[in-house]
Amino acid sequence: MRPLLILAETRHTQRIQEILQKYGHPAVVNKFVRIIYADLGLEIDKGQFHYDVLAALQEKRPDGASQGYTVCSTVELARVLGLKKLLQLQDIPLQFFSGSVLAKPLRADSTAKPELANMLGLCELSIHTAASELLSAWSHSRVDVNSLAVWKGQFGRLGKFSWVADAILANTALIAPQDLVDRFLESPIPQSNAVVYNKDGRGTIKSGEVIANLLTKRLPDMDILDSLTDAIEKYPSGNIVMVEDGLWTGTEAVGVFESLLGRREGREKTKALTDPALLEDVTLTLVYGVATDYGVSMVNRYLRDNNLPNVSIYGAETLSLTSERLLQSINDSTYDVSELRGHGPASDDITPHFFNHFDAHADKAVAIDFCRVVGQQLFDNYLAERQSKGWGAWEDEKRLKCCFGMNGLGLTHAFGHSVPKATLPLLWCKGTVEWAGHTVEWVPLFENA
Repeated sequence: MRPLLILAETRHTQRIQEILQKYGHPAVVNKFVRIIYADLGLEIDKGQFHYDVLAALQEKRPDGASQGYTVCSTVELARVLGLKKLLQLQDIPLQFFSGSVLAKPLRADSTAKPELANMLGLCELSIHTAASELLSAWSHSRVDVNSLAVWKGQFGRLGKFSWVADAILANTALIAPQDLVDRFLESPIPQSNAVVYNKDGRGTIKSGEVIANLLTKRLPDMDILDSLTDAIEKYPSGNIVMVEDGLWTGTEAVGVFESLLGRREGREKTKALTDPALLEDVTLTLVYGVATDYGVSMVNRYLRDNNLPNVSIYGAETLSLTSERLLQSINDSTYDVSELRGHGPASDDITPHFFNHFDAHADKAVAIDFCRVVGQQLFDNYLAERQSKGWGAWEDEKRLKCCFGMNGLGLTHAFGHSVPKATLPLLWCKGTVEWAGHTVEWVPLFENA
């Protein structure tokens, strides 16, 4: 990705911002795009403007920049302020974009892009070019401009939904392994006696094992264990941290504690403690790279119900998805959470994360309906595949809440090694889907998830 310096007239401020918002990737525009405005209707200190331009070009490149600044300007501004000659002396080429185009409103139905939008693409700052870089850390298949085009093309083959793909893509976050470990190192981990990742006794490879490998390299003197039981028994009354990439619904964490206490026979996520009372004597912190307020609330409720004030939760990032009404209910010790644990929250108590991606669009309701219908088909395909390998059938009450991902959370998140099941099925599920009489054999963006 290459930083972009835009030199423009103040009368074009609104239109430039609209172009950046529509065509630029939001994760990189603020970091890589710099704008210097001038009002040609006023007297301008030409020398000061030149100084500001050169000062911007001499600033430290943003982290991740592959080259120095690309500079662009309208023809009129460049002529009045002598910008072409200034930059020639610095051996920096000057690109031009049309001021007359900026004077016209952007048409939502137009396929022609403004020159400034094309410049974003050349600097790898457009939605597609930036996403190909930001999502390239996916370990299990190639994510590049070609695979992005294939994935987006499916939206167009089912209807006029390419813009829906763009909105999702612009807000899909992949947290690479090194970035995840950076988040962990800002947690209580460095002050602990031991770090634990939970190795499922049933042989399932969990994300914690990937994380543990990275932590071992970054913290070579730390005691890193694959069993919370072993850590508690090795460090009675010690300070222990258990790591996981994400806390979504709380089901996984509750399963680990139930296993520790010997209440999950035949379905253990870790072996039971020889003395369950040992759990009450340690200081235990559950550390997550990303968490949801619903998951945090459900785990905290379990900890209170089981008198475990010595266990706390640290989330490097927390997503707010849950209604205040439900959060208050979960916090009320008299409120029965068994239905939530079995079937998840009601749809009117959760605002799926991806809903925010469509807030500025007039067709938000249509986009959500498309994601709901296609997402349900994809999640059902996933369940059918798992059931063919021994899973039991899901009750409709639980299954139908998963059209936007597990419990309807509607995340647009991934890690380099895995995709949460609470993420939109359109990003990680595959199989035959139908919309308005059109059929597609859906290929996920994150294949082999």
